[in-house]
Amino acid sequence: MARPVRVETLLPVEVDFQRERASGLRRSGDSLEKVLDALSRSERELRASSGPARAERYPAYRALWKEAERLRWNLTVQREACGLRNHRDLDLIYPLPPLLKE
Repeated sequence: MARPVRVETLLPVEVDFQRERASGLRRSGDSLEKVLDALSRSERELRASSGPARAERYPAYRALWKEAERLRWNLTVQREACGLRNHRDLDLIYPLPPLLKE
């Protein structure tokens, strides 16, 4: 029969797990924030342009929007894996603007 594991031996490991979870969430949030900032700049440039210049800028804007959407989804999944089920904070901290039409 296996011996029971002592709680005192698990605490340092659990602390390390919690630190890594927090660090991972921070890194994911930082990455999303950078892409959202670039998306905001791209959106301003797109709104200020028209005709061929707008058509030329749109693919880069759309790629940034898709990347932001992907990173936002990844952060949501990562939060859920950590037991955080309420994602209203994400809407407030990392709002994803609607995709502009071409």
